[in-house]
Amino acid sequence: MPKWWFRPRAWFLIVSAATVLVALLLIWFLQHQGLDRADKWSSVLFGSIGAVAVTAGALTWLWRLGSPTAADRREASLSCLAAMQREQWTAEQAARRVRDPWPLNVRWVSTTRAQAVMASWASVRRSSGAGPVDVDGDYAGIAGVFDRADVPKRLIVLGEPGAGKSMLAIHLTLQLLERRPPGGPAAVLLSAAGWNPAQPLDDWIADQLVALDRRLDRRLSRGDANRRSLARDLVADGLVLPVLDGLDELDEQVQRAALIGISAAAAAGREFVVTCRTRPYEAAVAVCGPVPAAVVVELQSIPAAEAAQHLVDSAAMSDDRWSPIVAHLNRGGVTPLTEALGTPLMIWLARMVYQDAARDPGELLTAEWSTSRQGIEEHLLDHLIPAAWNRYPSAVAEDVEQWLSLIARHMRRHRVYDFAWWQISELNPAPVAQFLSVAFAVLVALVTIVAVFSRPEVFGLDANSAGAGQTSLFGGVWIGLLTAFGRLLFTDRQHPRQLTLRGLQTMFLAIGLPPFVIAALIGSPGVGGVLGLSAGTVVALGSGAVAAPIAAGPTFLLRVDRTAALVSGAVIGSATFLLFSGAAWPVTPLPWIAGLLAAAAAVLLSAWGQLHLAQVVVAVFHRTPLRQARALQQACERGILRRAGGVYQFRHGLLRDRISRR
Repeated sequence: MPKWWFRPRAWFLIVSAATVLVALLLIWFLQHQGLDRADKWSSVLFGSIGAVAVTAGALTWLWRLGSPTAADRREASLSCLAAMQREQWTAEQAARRVRDPWPLNVRWVSTTRAQAVMASWASVRRSSGAGPVDVDGDYAGIAGVFDRADVPKRLIVLGEPGAGKSMLAIHLTLQLLERRPPGGPAAVLLSAAGWNPAQPLDDWIADQLVALDRRLDRRLSRGDANRRSLARDLVADGLVLPVLDGLDELDEQVQRAALIGISAAAAAGREFVVTCRTRPYEAAVAVCGPVPAAVVVELQSIPAAEAAQHLVDSAAMSDDRWSPIVAHLNRGGVTPLTEALGTPLMIWLARMVYQDAARDPGELLTAEWSTSRQGIEEHLLDHLIPAAWNRYPSAVAEDVEQWLSLIARHMRRHRVYDFAWWQISELNPAPVAQFLSVAFAVLVALVTIVAVFSRPEVFGLDANSAGAGQTSLFGGVWIGLLTAFGRLLFTDRQHPRQLTLRGLQTMFLAIGLPPFVIAALIGSPGVGGVLGLSAGTVVALGSGAVAAPIAAGPTFLLRVDRTAALVSGAVIGSATFLLFSGAAWPVTPLPWIAGLLAAAAAVLLSAWGQLHLAQVVVAVFHRTPLRQARALQQACERGILRRAGGVYQFRHGLLRDRISRR
């Protein structure tokens, strides 16, 4: 026997379809045969009620038999979340070329400076009079801190700008996911810059999980009147270990509120990892006090000899341009160059800027700006973009730099740290063009709906009508067109959407089923079927796309939103053409024009349509590349941007701030 034979939910669908078929046959029989005696009516009525009761009982039993337990659903959700995180951050780690030629072994120590902003060891170990323990470690074994029973799974990592905090957070997340046992908590890396501490930490984390996977928004009943999402349930039960990267990206006042929120989470027993620059964290602790029961460590500078070896191993064996730099670093001592190349960020920048064989890294020792650490760092930051586009004409690099500078200024002005391709329409003066495009779509929708409704011959209401079939078909298309335009106009156009089978089914049934049921009850199931089928099809394909998961990559989000926009435009344009032509032949130019305008309006009401409009406007006014979404992807491939799900971030705040001032 086939496998589906033993699946209860397959039988649920079979029995449901059989029930609908029997009901339709019964309606047809009663209409065409009739029952003239009361005893026959009674037999049919009570027999039908009995059949429905038995069928409902069988369906309920089959559904419950095939339903997984609550624990199975939670574990499946956690496993899916862990797989998404593993895929996302493994790709990001590869894009950052962390293992090229080998990972820098960043080390951390519980320094005197770190212990000055940490609660007592008695608080950390939850034991009166408990003394310190050795928590020092390195990049390769960071997850080992969480295997120890003598310290809680709460870690705060401090470090100077570019010290490798984000790189360490990614590696820790991946190690924890690899070690996750069945039923254990899943590590989730989140950017702390997006948290408004006015919202409790648990609620914000749950919202971020829902943004990553919309299925986690499913509501659960816990035996009382309160129903919360699956994401919130997972957070409350400690099945999500948040890794909050970049607490220092928040404003000073917001940092203090965030520290209070983190302290409250620690007091409630929550586990977490937080990364922050040292000085902002010291300032926040001076006002709010240390986070209870949390270990604080500080990242150390990369030894000069290790930085020298990394530069040598990353270059070709025949490349001796680095010899003066390597000799200088191996001599030891504190110099502007050894200080500058003491962080993973600056080592990577040096590799990128001097990857062209025509450039001499010896200027890091001889140039006028090389007399200070700040001068070396600013030089490397300023020359990153020209070096990344060194194989292109200088005009291309200038346009890209102008584009990235525009984004950096936008992010600083609005105090945001993420940027996505669908946000290009927010860059001035694109919002003006966006407003005009929406006004155009509204005008087209109103003219189309009113013009068709004012023509009774379209609906078969004139003397030459083809009957109820034409009325129901064109009436359903008109209702579907009206509903589709309404949904497109009043749903979020700032987020990519995708066509899913579930979304199409839901929209089709929501619009198509009521007309059929009503018509069947009044004795016209055929008319109701045509009306519901036509209306449901237009609405489902024209506006049934649902929000795409933000955890997916930018290219995937662009592709699915483009598909949804083109399908929507084709369906709405075809429906408009059909209504204006009235299925008559030959067709005059008016239906073609109306269909094309309606299709264009539908496409403009999508994130993909707004993207193309905004790209033209921004390119004209700001001298940027025309294909700006592609430029974002290229900047990510070259390491200037990093990808966090479907959005981009600058690789480092130092880089963003420097570019924004250009």
